[in-house]
Amino acid sequence: MQDILKFKPIYKDKIWGGRKLENLGRVIPSGKIGESWEISDFGNDLSVIDNGELKGITLRECFKNYKKEIFGESFIEDESFPLLVKIIDAEDKLSVQVHPDDEFSKNHDPENKGKKEAWFILKANPSAEIVCGFSKDISAEEYRYLIENNKAEEPLFYRNIQSGDIFLIDPGTVHAIGPGCLILEVQQSSDSTYRVYDYGRLGNDGRPRELHLEKALRVLNFSKSDGREKLEPIHISSNFYNRYLLTSNDKFRMEKISFNNECIIPNMFKKPAFHIISVIHGEIKIDDFILTTGDTILVSAKGILNQIKCSTKEKSEFALIGCGTNWLEPNEF
Repeated sequence: MQDILKFKPIYKDKIWGGRKLENLGRVIPSGKIGESWEISDFGNDLSVIDNGELKGITLRECFKNYKKEIFGESFIEDESFPLLVKIIDAEDKLSVQVHPDDEFSKNHDPENKGKKEAWFILKANPSAEIVCGFSKDISAEEYRYLIENNKAEEPLFYRNIQSGDIFLIDPGTVHAIGPGCLILEVQQSSDSTYRVYDYGRLGNDGRPRELHLEKALRVLNFSKSDGREKLEPIHISSNFYNRYLLTSNDKFRMEKISFNNECIIPNMFKKPAFHIISVIHGEIKIDDFILTTGDTILVSAKGILNQIKCSTKEKSEFALIGCGTNWLEPNEF
């Protein structure tokens, strides 16, 4: 069974999207391409394997039929692949929005799970900014009034960003992505999004885009942001490369590896499990693949145990992504 899975990206046309993915050397469809779903088993958006003996089958088929061999021993029989990895190109600003947690989704949007996500900023214009939380304590009634009077942006916490920044967006956190951002997003496999405010913008049908105000007001955390949405990398001791923990939570774990020459892909967990690699900077060779910024692959549990190597001719960086503590116990360092 092959150790590396490479998938065909699923491109999404968005009203706020752009063409920056072409700068990564990709041939993309016409239009405003706002998202590239790199690895997905959500709904009908199924990633298709593009290499090896499994070429042509979907991630869903693979996860169902080769769960233990490729993905590891920590998944129950009838569950779906738990993560969704995408690249976001925001040419214009995204709506102000919020995601629910698992419990709220179970009761009110049973076709979806909750949605926790992390953003790694790949590229950002000098003036680029995002929203994470509120700049002050506010009540649901006060915020409803501001939304209804087109002042929804007034109490939001805006942050200037630069390449290399990383943010964790917990369920309940009001957030938005501003223009001029290229972002690697790791999230639960869900599309549960409640749009709070959309600047009066019209959709492709010429009508204002749908808001989900009542649900949003029920799940929003109205406390002032404490700034902890921005994550500070924690250095993990290693003799051969620089390794940093970005986040380890119940839904996913994410590290950053920076190296020169060669690097064995580290094992983040005590049990065998798949790992996802997404290139942040540089050019990396893994097996027969030459990967550049944004390129994403899945390394099988067996491949991790076999200590697959990657190499580079210059300093390169990649994100290492896996499941959270709901499935796997991380190695101790």
